[in-house]
Amino acid sequence: MRAPPLPRNEAERLADLYDYGILDTPAEKIFDEVAELAATICGTRFATVTFVDRDRQWFKAEFGSKRRQTPREQSICGHAILEDELFEVPDTHADERFTDNPLVNSKPVIRFYAGSRLDSDRGRAIGMLCVMDSVPRKLSKAQKQALRQLADVLMAVLEAGRRTRLLNWFGVLLDNIGDEILILDPDTLLHLHANQTAEEHLGLWLDQMRGMTPGDVTGERDRGKFERLVQRLRAGEAFVTFEGHRRRADGEIYPVESRWRLLPTRGKPVILSIVQDVTERRKIERMKDEFMSMVNHELRTPLTSIHGAIKLLESGAAGPLPTHAARLVELAAQNTQRLREIVDDILDLEKIASGQMGFDNRVLGAREALEQVAASYGVPAQQANVVIDVAADPALTVRADARRLQQVLANVVSNAVKFAPPESVVSLRAQPAPRDAFVRLEVTDLGPGVPDDFRDRIFERFAQANMQSSRSKGGSGLGLAIARQMVEQMGGRIGFESSPGLTTFHIDLPKGQA
Repeated sequence: MRAPPLPRNEAERLADLYDYGILDTPAEKIFDEVAELAATICGTRFATVTFVDRDRQWFKAEFGSKRRQTPREQSICGHAILEDELFEVPDTHADERFTDNPLVNSKPVIRFYAGSRLDSDRGRAIGMLCVMDSVPRKLSKAQKQALRQLADVLMAVLEAGRRTRLLNWFGVLLDNIGDEILILDPDTLLHLHANQTAEEHLGLWLDQMRGMTPGDVTGERDRGKFERLVQRLRAGEAFVTFEGHRRRADGEIYPVESRWRLLPTRGKPVILSIVQDVTERRKIERMKDEFMSMVNHELRTPLTSIHGAIKLLESGAAGPLPTHAARLVELAAQNTQRLREIVDDILDLEKIASGQMGFDNRVLGAREALEQVAASYGVPAQQANVVIDVAADPALTVRADARRLQQVLANVVSNAVKFAPPESVVSLRAQPAPRDAFVRLEVTDLGPGVPDDFRDRIFERFAQANMQSSRSKGGSGLGLAIARQMVEQMGGRIGFESSPGLTTFHIDLPKGQA
């Protein structure tokens, strides 16, 4: 007897087998009938639907036999799965691989074997549909063809079972998510699927929603709004987020945030829509904003007075100070100035959030804007032994608020100067953006880069990298959050690309037009 060798793709083959979830399942009529039909067509006493596991062969169905499983090392199917064509052994007693095999020689004796592979959708053999007899024989061409066709039928049944099982699991998973999960047709905007949460919130059944668009569900009459969102997804945006309102089945109106993503499928793509009830979030944000506004207004006046008094002491208005006292006054002045900047940052965020910050967008020269911020940071760059280089076509213009743009650029350039290694260059560039009708302003440094675990939070309020990180230099954690909101208020976007030794922040702003 010769034990069957393992296939080269044994790990992947087993993964495919387990993916079907067929092992150790109860008998099923379709498998039993296919086994009996195979034996009838081939004129054999026995037939099995066999799956080859790690160390056993397990029979999902057997005709004429009562075995449920046998060791893989004794299996003929273990050899059969290694062959690409239908595997046939006319006489096992004449084949050195099986002459003294206990499985072949014990009752019922197996002298003849033929099997057709059961291949996963990736082409890996997970088992065999095999017929056997106690006397030597051979199959006809028609019988071999029938055996192959029956194997294809079994795989179709397995594939259908797997898809149904996955869909059932997926459905249960979606129904237990607290957010509304909706699947939309990007062409018609009709609903294809909705989870239980969506049905309960909206008071609609899925069958009803299949004839409705998001506008029909929410009462939004501007269909073009949703079509424009689809266009943005088709243009390559990873996802789009927008806010709106929902009316519950009981009539209550509540705020929501919707997030759309275009998902490819084996057929046409679909839109995945996740709708979150943001009522509690809005309450918390409003309370936080009100608290921040109150605290900051109460802090600003005394801080200004304290800072002014300290600066007077530092300037010698109260007479010369001892060296040690002068150093303490200098530290106090630096820290009260930093506190004032943090208060101003928080107030800016509060103004943006409440819509109280005005923007006077005008046509500005891109090169002039970069040169202005470069001049502002000339001294800090010199102290850091860093060179700021500006390169831009003088003809490039953007439409933005001059003061706010300088504030945005200042946040980005100050970080670049902080993180740039000594004797390196911080590059400021302006060029046409990848999107039409936009100009891209870039700030590049050769510093350590943004840590991987910080990238998703870099534009969030109070976000700071781990203090052990090589790109952590202190600060309030508000600068980039303010920069992003200001850029968006000016109709643009801000982003970055970073790797160790090269970080570029880019700001896309609408082209200036006279």
